Amino acid sequence: MSIEISNRLASIPFSSIREIFEEANAMEKRGMKITHMEIGRPDFDTPIHIKEAANEALQKGHVHYTSNNGIQELREAIADKLKRDNNIMVDPNKEIVVSVGCKEAIVNTILAYINPGDEVLIPDPAWLEYQYIVELAGGVGVSIPLREEEGFNLNPEDVRMRITSRTKMLILNSPHNPTGAVLPEENLKELAEIAIQHNLLVLSDEIYEKLIYGEAKHVSIATLPGMFERTVTINGFSKAYAMDGWRLGYVAGPTALIQPIMKVHQYNTTSATSFAQYGAVAAYAGTQEPVREMVKEFDRRRQLLVSRLSELENVSCVVPQGAFYVFPSFKGTGMTSKELATLLLREAQIACVPGSAFGQCGEGYVRMAYSTEYEDINEAMDRLANVLKNLKVKG
Repeated sequence: MSIEISNRLASIPFSSIREIFEEANAMEKRGMKITHMEIGRPDFDTPIHIKEAANEALQKGHVHYTSNNGIQELREAIADKLKRDNNIMVDPNKEIVVSVGCKEAIVNTILAYINPGDEVLIPDPAWLEYQYIVELAGGVGVSIPLREEEGFNLNPEDVRMRITSRTKMLILNSPHNPTGAVLPEENLKELAEIAIQHNLLVLSDEIYEKLIYGEAKHVSIATLPGMFERTVTINGFSKAYAMDGWRLGYVAGPTALIQPIMKVHQYNTTSATSFAQYGAVAAYAGTQEPVREMVKEFDRRRQLLVSRLSELENVSCVVPQGAFYVFPSFKGTGMTSKELATLLLREAQIACVPGSAFGQCGEGYVRMAYSTEYEDINEAMDRLANVLKNLKVKG
């Protein structure tokens, strides 16, 4: 029996990140030691007070459906956090929906607002799920190039040039995956003016906001004049609190924007996991010292990785200001990013992601996550240097 898949799914590939992950795991089963730099998650354990809160919730019997938009305690903790950290004021009863990870929040937002033919402006390179979620909704993703010479920061003029009568949404992600760039406030102000002028909805994915280094500063675009009413802010617990397996995120914004998203959420997942939500309350209401310690260690690894990459011939690297990724260029080798990622996995036992997995503008780059041990990074860079030393440069 042969049954055709839907047209909306036919042109969408499986994740290139997962392809690398699966091959790396197969190599490990054959006894090889792999340095994992491909998966975007912290290598730290969830802080103990968060786990204890979830365990206590289990013991108290909080194992059933919650309110569609999340337990009251978590929505209030999120509203307090947004006010304290981001200067965003929301009503916890009407303007927050707790979701199964940030991905569900993004899917729900796009399904709530994008009609077939609507255009969505998406930075390139970027987490490629943005593009494919838009396509699943029948929309059209419009690539906005990010340039190495501009620090991979979104240039407002590039955005302006690509707006048409069909443009409906602009997606922002700062700190940025895969480059680690943090959008300067002056860029955000120009982007805000463009959004207001052209009546654009802004989806602001801020999941990496607490992972900031040096003098960089995170600014939520929803706080700029005229932007709250047209901005959906998405955040969660996966990165800063090492809670990726807990699958908890949220979407926040004005009531008029959030209620349609709530409707999609009702028919999609009903509610996020009950006892996990109590852990998330502890994440926001409890001590932030584990976050500070994790960021401090990420910064140490970041400096090591950038330093080691800068020593290599035919490699250039923009210093990331946030998240836990570097996005070095290997264009000098003459290899495609897929060829290079395959070579590094099989010859240097380093699992990283080809830049082409993040869009056309990612070609020639690879994403390396420094969410792995400092010593392992150092050893991996020794192996990388040896592989490149023996590589015959193409062209």
